[in-house]
Amino acid sequence: MILKIIKTTHKFCLISILIFCFPQTRTESAIREPIINVLILKDQKIRIRSDRSIPLSISGQRFSNKKIKGLTLKKQNNRTTLIFDKNKQKIFDLKNEEKFVVRSSDRRGIWVGQKRYAGKLNIFIRDNDIMVVNVLGIEKYLGSVVGSEMPAKWPLEALKAQAIASRTYALKQKGNPLYDIDSTNNNQVYIGLEAGTYKTKRAVDSTRSLVLTYKNKLINSLFHSSSAGMTENSQDVWKNKYPYLSSVKDFDKNNPKLRWNKKFSNSQLKKLFPRIGGIKKIEILNVTSTGRVKNVKIHGDFGTDQISGVDIRKRMNLKSTLVRFKFIEDNETKSSDEIPKLLSTNSSGNESLTHIVRVGDTLIVIADQYDVSVEEIVALNKIKNSSIINIGQRLLVPRNSLTSSSSEKILVVSGYGSGHGVGMSQWGAKYMANKGQKANAILKHFYKGVEIKPFKKYFL
Repeated sequence: MILKIIKTTHKFCLISILIFCFPQTRTESAIREPIINVLILKDQKIRIRSDRSIPLSISGQRFSNKKIKGLTLKKQNNRTTLIFDKNKQKIFDLKNEEKFVVRSSDRRGIWVGQKRYAGKLNIFIRDNDIMVVNVLGIEKYLGSVVGSEMPAKWPLEALKAQAIASRTYALKQKGNPLYDIDSTNNNQVYIGLEAGTYKTKRAVDSTRSLVLTYKNKLINSLFHSSSAGMTENSQDVWKNKYPYLSSVKDFDKNNPKLRWNKKFSNSQLKKLFPRIGGIKKIEILNVTSTGRVKNVKIHGDFGTDQISGVDIRKRMNLKSTLVRFKFIEDNETKSSDEIPKLLSTNSSGNESLTHIVRVGDTLIVIADQYDVSVEEIVALNKIKNSSIINIGQRLLVPRNSLTSSSSEKILVVSGYGSGHGVGMSQWGAKYMANKGQKANAILKHFYKGVEIKPFKKYFL
């Protein structure tokens, strides 16, 4: 009898320990995962609805866990209104600074416009816009970010490198009043649940909580699509110098974003630069060590202006600042998709100059020296790989035959790479992963002197 009581007591204690331990582990795990607040929409009219039959709930100053199918918010003529799907005749007038929270128990998420999101939604009414902020755990968020920023079919190690870089970047932004980060390429792209796949979730799960640190602080883990051979120093793009964001070799030669052209008509330039009456001439005042434009002087009909490479890229919506500018004749017989014939192109080698490649020469540097385009040199010399030229190599360079022709000119911008060029190159990460490099090695190549550790609050 005594033995039976002892066994029963022992069994009861064991069950009590199991009940006590497992819920605590789950709770501690939930507490450890940071929450991220993501601005997903800012507009004058917003539609939010449930997925199928499971209702949403809305809470706020005037609603207390009200069950709804969907709602529409609209700002028009200094009036902000809200209507619910079930009673569209009743219109609620909303005040500035009002806030609502929309939740769902449905794993399929909440529809905001044409996209679905996990977690809950904070809705803010502001003077000019209605703002929707998605609130969710960082790991759930990253499952979509990795698929939004990088094709899910890419190598797993590249996706893992992206997961660690994106986690670090997002956590570095925490602490703003209404939201931590937005969902566009102003920060990092986040398009909701549709972007998440088994492979992107695997990349996130296998790197759970890992972040990049420098001297025990989160780094500013910037990344971009393609740098065209060399990444850029942070101080050559922005004012701040970060030791871990220094120029390194990139491995992005075989990618569709390596070379591109964009052309502008005279009327387009006048709209973009109305104060000086368009652009008649562009002077590149200085470039970085990798050839990216730092500052330019633009000449228009009404004067001149000086602008940074970063600003002109934004104004003209260019893919990068690794660019050169050329005015050419507008050939109306060509389709809009073709590159017009350059004024300085010569078909005969006898009319060309000869350049001997020196140390530090690139095709961009040579083209700039002779005031011609890279495409002209490539075509004239039948160069197959424009990223490879050898010291001592003889290159034919077309003579610049710009004339005072009265025909209208258009501006062609010849560029390389995509993005600001600082930090991790996504195409470079793909190449390294394909060559067998692990995520840690990829990250430590692009971010100098960093460590990869599980996230701690004191890293902020």
